[in-house]
Parts: sequence; C-alpha cells; structure tokens
Amino acid sequence: MSNLISKPQYNLQEVIDRVNRELQNTDTTPFSHQAFEQLGDRIGAYAVELINESVKKAKRHQAEGVSSSDVQQASRYLVASTSHRIYRHAGTIGGLLLGTAFSNTLSMITTNQYGLTGIIITFLLTLIGTFLITVHIVKD
Repeated sequence: MSNLISKPQYNLQEVIDRVNRELQNTDTTPFSHQAFEQLGDRIGAYAVELINESVKKAKRHQAEGVSSSDVQQASRYLVASTSHRIYRHAGTIGGLLLGTAFSNTLSMITTNQYGLTGIIITFLLTLIGTFLITVHIVKD
C-alpha cells in the first residue's frame, strides 16, 4: 500500500464549460451579438493562456503541481505583459544608451581626447538613456 495522498484531478474542460455556462447566463444588453461572441472568445483565450502560464510558473519552481500563488503570478504577468512590454523595451534601450555614454566618457578620459562633438553625443546619450530608464521604472 502506498502512503501517497491522491490529489484531486481537475478537468480543464469542466472549467471551460463552467465559464461558458456563466457567459450564457449573463445579460448581454450592453453588447451587440457579435461583440458578446468576441468577448467569449477572448475570455476563452485568456483562460487558456492563464492555464499555460500557471503551468510554466510551477515548472520554473520545480513544483509537483500548480499552486494558487502560481496562478496569481501568472495572472499578474499576463495582465502586465501586454501593457508594459513597450516600457520594458524602453528600459532596455535606455540601459544600452546609458552604457554607451559611460563607455564614451571612459574612452575620452583614458585617451585624453575631448572633442565638442563627442561631449555633445555623450551628453545626449546620457540624457535619453536616463529618460528611458526612468519611464521604465515609473511604468513598471
């Protein structure tokens, strides 16, 4: 005999069916027929993405199953990933520009060559890079 506790097995199709039943019982007054169908499709797509992302989170933590914190983190990631993706890229580009500015400054100091063009370019790179990183930090 095994001392393993059997975990309840959840049927994902039951979850999807329950969502569909709830949608059928909702008042569609503010939506047109096509808009409500599209809403149902989007909710279904989000549910599938949430399931997949929750499983990925659990696998990253090498867990045996998906926990409620995995689902919460996956939900936050899915909501944030679509709206904050641009800001994340802005932070990356800002970091590259700031790194380039620091590299230019170090080059000018070590070679002892200070040209007006180099100083202006380095200043602009620093300014733009700092701005993009700030936007990323504020929006994230």
